[in-house]
Amino acid sequence: MTAINKTKVSFNASQLVAHRGYRSKYPENTKLSLLKAIEAGAIFIELDVQFSRDKLPIIYHDCNLLRVSGKNKPVFNINRSSLITETASESERLGQAFQLETISPLEDLVSILTQNPKVTAFVELKDESISHCGREEMIKKTAGVLYEVAENTVIMSFDYELCLKARDISWPQVGAVLETWSDLSSDIISQIEPDYIFVDQEMIPKDYDLNSCEVLQKSKLVAYEIDDIQTGRKLLERGVHMLETYEIEKFLGIP
Repeated sequence: MTAINKTKVSFNASQLVAHRGYRSKYPENTKLSLLKAIEAGAIFIELDVQFSRDKLPIIYHDCNLLRVSGKNKPVFNINRSSLITETASESERLGQAFQLETISPLEDLVSILTQNPKVTAFVELKDESISHCGREEMIKKTAGVLYEVAENTVIMSFDYELCLKARDISWPQVGAVLETWSDLSSDIISQIEPDYIFVDQEMIPKDYDLNSCEVLQKSKLVAYEIDDIQTGRKLLERGVHMLETYEIEKFLGIP
């Protein structure tokens, strides 16, 4: 008789955020990667937003096409109609398997969430776009695209002023990504009143009592980038609310 492995390796989907979609197996920030994360069981996905030359939002992490698309060109110098024809295959990391995957306009997220109404998306506005567009334009364009699925999206950024502007337009949910741990108790974080606070796991002090933190009584703390099961468990035990990972299937216990 075959022994049954009773070791629990899975986490609840409500504790996990699929970072850039299902990045460990698919090109990051692509429609395919986001859909595969949802297919794997994710109910929280995360993606990045940059802006094109004509100041329109695209789902993309870098401000240069080189790493993901193989061309040494700034995204700010190319109109969106051209950008969305470029590959987003990450061929250096993933080989030639995904050459047909292209850069997505932010509008693709609307169709994803409309088809998957139980999913929430964390939409990170990249601060490199600020000097190109300005904060007002970034928030205006993002909100204009996502208004149909506003209840299913969290606008977030490393740039605290962008987070405040999202609050100013009464966006339903706002997230802040900490630059430093000490910012947790800063005046601007108090002003933002973030629904979610994202932090690099390495930034959390080893002896800090997360459960006694007043800010975290009102905000959910999300630690990134978590790829180790035991590390994830320990963070949740300490009081971290959610884990952001490239390895969504592994954390859900899917072989």
